[in-house]
Parts: sequence; structure tokens; C-alpha cells
Amino acid sequence: MVKIGIVGGHLGETTPDYPYRKWMDNVDDKYMDDGMILNEPAIVAALEHKYKDVQATFIKNFNEKTFQKNDINFLDGVNLLNAWHSGPKQYKKWYDIMKNKKNKIYPPLKEQFFLYNKGDYLKYFESKGIPIAPTFLIKKNRNSDTIFKTIKQNGWKSFVVKPDYAYANIEIAKYDVNSSTSTSYYSSDNESYSYESFYSDTDNPKTKDLLESYLKNNKKFPGFSCQEKMKGFVHHWEVKTFWLNGEYKYNVSMKAWPPPESFGNIDSKTLSIIKKLGKKVYDSYPETKINGKIIKPLFLRIDFGCCQNNSLDKSKYFLNEIEYSGCGKFTDVKNIFHHWPDVYYKKAKEITGK
Repeated sequence: MVKIGIVGGHLGETTPDYPYRKWMDNVDDKYMDDGMILNEPAIVAALEHKYKDVQATFIKNFNEKTFQKNDINFLDGVNLLNAWHSGPKQYKKWYDIMKNKKNKIYPPLKEQFFLYNKGDYLKYFESKGIPIAPTFLIKKNRNSDTIFKTIKQNGWKSFVVKPDYAYANIEIAKYDVNSSTSTSYYSSDNESYSYESFYSDTDNPKTKDLLESYLKNNKKFPGFSCQEKMKGFVHHWEVKTFWLNGEYKYNVSMKAWPPPESFGNIDSKTLSIIKKLGKKVYDSYPETKINGKIIKPLFLRIDFGCCQNNSLDKSKYFLNEIEYSGCGKFTDVKNIFHHWPDVYYKKAKEITGK
């Protein structure tokens, strides 16, 4: 018997209760609403129904006694960043719990931290020959004059600033170099929205001043990625590819900018190109050892944008970002829930050796 904890519930992601599947009979009514089932309890019910050697538990509140009863605890709809945004006290509590190997939490902190500094991992993959958008990093030197000078030297007409330790489009800001407007894109719970700041001719602050104000208001973040604004995000789909235990399983193609977001489908030729690039990203991911064994990521959501050289050439997608535990799986958009119980079962067997 392998005892599996599924940790989450913080994102509120759901899966439809149609078509009917037998495991749904074992889901508590409190996790079902208006034809949708909360993801984590659904995974628990599906695991126990399909695999007779599994005892699964849905865990929402971090409790070491509960964790230590299981052989492995998978972070699903939550990760350490949720605690970081809640405040220092919550962050320290969760960090200490995740650091304690007796709590058997996966993914380990090493894998989580690799993806929290967006600019650093993008530069890492660029060094592996994987294309990214034109990017430079903003760390301790947050002088807007210096930053703006670099932007102008690069010849960018528009640019985007994305903070490290952020998720779900939190605090992404977009600017035009010769404009007196800026747009910030936020995400709160499951709702995304934007606002634009407009200035009259009498005020008319420069973009550099808007950037300076943005950096001042977001000084809590340890760093930022400054990227050229890529027009392909408006004209072509951003493609979120899902890699489970090293295999491509599905994608979600969407346009999140300008809001409201919309979903669509990409052609097979473009998908083939993106899958080859995604495999290269997965294979280049840093190795992690658990119990002396190299354990590849349970899943990576590898997102791609279009297009390199700021063209509209669909054969030139680039790596935009990578997400792991605690990110959107879009089980409410596509009928793909069946992949998830299987991947957790296989990874639990691999890690525990049971």
C-alpha cells in the first residue's frame, strides 16, 4: 500500500462532473458545485478507485502530522509562492515544513526555487540553445535611467517588466517607449484584469518616470525580467504545453492579452515544432536526486510565445515561461483530467520504490 497526499485547493481549479465516471461517487458533496468538482479531491477519489494499492488524502492545511502519515505528498494546487505572498510568518512556516525531509513533500524546494526567479531560468535555458524573447535582468540596480538607456540601446519600441516570485500574471507591466501610458496586468484569485494609466498633456510624465514608480511600488520582489514586447502574443496563440513524467500530453492555446482571454487551437505543423522545442526544454531541466535516484519532474507546464525576432513567423516560437506545482492545469477547459491520477500514481511508485 502506498499512501499519497494531494496538497492544494488554494487555486480553486475544477474539473467537470461530466461525462460521469464511477470515482465521482466517492467525492464529498462539499467539493462539488454547479457541475464542477474541486481538482484535488477529484484526484484523490480517482486514485483510490483505479488503484487498489493506494490510500490517498486531500490536504489543504499544512500539518506535519498529516504529512508524515503518508509516503509522499504532492503539491498540486499550491506551492511556496502562495505563502510568500501571504507574508513572512506564513512563508517561514511553510518553508520550514517543506525543508523537513520527514514531511516527504514533492517537488522539493530545489526544484521550486529554480522556477521562482524567472529571468535566471530563462537565461539558463538560453545558454542551452533554447530561444527566448530578448531579455535583460533587473536585480539590485533599479535605476530607471540605466534601465531605460539599455532599452533604447536595444532599439525596443515597447517593453514588458515581469517580477520574480510572481505567478498568474501578477504585476506584469507593459510600456511604450514614446508614450505617456502604461498598462499593468494583474491576477487575483481566478480573475484577471488590467488597468491603464493615462496622463494629460499638462502632466505627461515620461515612460521612464512610470517605470521608476512601478519599481518603487514593487520593491518587495527580488528581481525583474525586462523583455521586448512581442507582437506575436496579440496575433498568434500562446501555447501552454503539459509534460507529464517526461511525455507531452496536451496543450492549451490562448490569448491573454489584451483581455479578456480567449482559447483556440493551433495547427498540427506548428504544434509539432513546439513539441520538439518542449522536449528540449524538459531534457535540459536540472536534475534532482531523491533517495539517491535521479527523479525527473512529475510535470512541467512549458509555455511558448510567438515569434522570434519579433516577427509573425509561426515556425519561430520561443520559450516564454515554465510553471510547476500550483499552476493552472486547465482541467475545466479540456477533457484531460484522466492524465493526472495516473501521473501521480506512477511518480509515487518511482519515488517511494513501493
